[in-house]
Amino acid sequence: MEGATGQLMVAGLHIVRKLRRGQPAVWYVYAWRGGPCILRAEGQRPKITAALTDAAAEKRRELPAVTVETIDSLIEQFRRSAEWGRVSKATKVNYGTWLDRISMRFGKTPLGVFTDRRVRQDVLEWRDQWAHQPRSADAAITCFTRLLSWAHDRGKLPPSVLTGIDRLYEADRSDVIWQAPDFAAFMPHASVEMQEAVELASLTGLRRGDLIRLPWSAVGEHAILWKTGKSKGKATARVPMMEETKALLQRIRDRHAAAMGAKRPDRRKPLPDTILSNSHWQPWTPSGFGSRFNDAKTASKVERNFHDLRGTFATRCMLAGLNDQEIADILGWKTVEVAAIRVKYVDQTRVVIELGKRIAAAKI
Repeated sequence: MEGATGQLMVAGLHIVRKLRRGQPAVWYVYAWRGGPCILRAEGQRPKITAALTDAAAEKRRELPAVTVETIDSLIEQFRRSAEWGRVSKATKVNYGTWLDRISMRFGKTPLGVFTDRRVRQDVLEWRDQWAHQPRSADAAITCFTRLLSWAHDRGKLPPSVLTGIDRLYEADRSDVIWQAPDFAAFMPHASVEMQEAVELASLTGLRRGDLIRLPWSAVGEHAILWKTGKSKGKATARVPMMEETKALLQRIRDRHAAAMGAKRPDRRKPLPDTILSNSHWQPWTPSGFGSRFNDAKTASKVERNFHDLRGTFATRCMLAGLNDQEIADILGWKTVEVAAIRVKYVDQTRVVIELGKRIAAAKI
């Protein structure tokens, strides 16, 4: 084969000759090297004509416009990806919020900008809008980093330039629990449905997302056994049943029976599949539950999070005689975290109780 002459290359055309034994050569004229063929001729080399250059120009005009990939196009691809399909519903809601916020600030930014570490400064300034809410600020970086890491896995970017950004939220609440004064302050400001939820959390140690989805079918005679939303449904909650737990569950059933008994037969509802429900005897939504809990927490001025009820459950298990490893297995904690609660709350409580017994005995 023979390539085009210098004159032909200047014109932007690419001409190839194919030799055939005993036959005239065949010439192929391409609009550009690697482009479509616009002429096939036999015999003499084709001459460059206005018709040829016009045909090549027409082929170039038919090319799709070259688009520069942006953060918005990356977000769109990420949301259509298999990875997005595998994340939990809760994560989709959380990431969805942050992807929208990322789009508002960086959506039109070319992807190539995120190969330069200097862009970290812009991202940090954006994140610091939520510096007064450290967990939200950290969530912003977590989502952004996940997005860029996904792009890196597909060869669109080098390793994420956001990797290694320090977290703002560093509070260690592993040894923070609800105590009697906290319950006493909170309950008067909470609906009966929220009171039941707080009590059930302190008796099971389940996370909020799992607790509001916990079905009656998971309740056995001696334990609650249920596949939770943790680890994409692969984790199983194994919670021993306490007498207080059984009593609470019976109160919920009795309250439902009483409420339905006061209604006309055509307006009665069956007991929901979930143990906890809102005031309409419907399963809680995550947002609705969070709002009602925060309302009661604000009104009561209790400085405890819902998650801290897991520590309260740990103390109940300790007082019931379970060892640190058994409690750690139930809660998915490290034994050192369980031990910290034992030292801070349970052991001190037992010391005070023993002192009280000794004082009472001394008065006899």
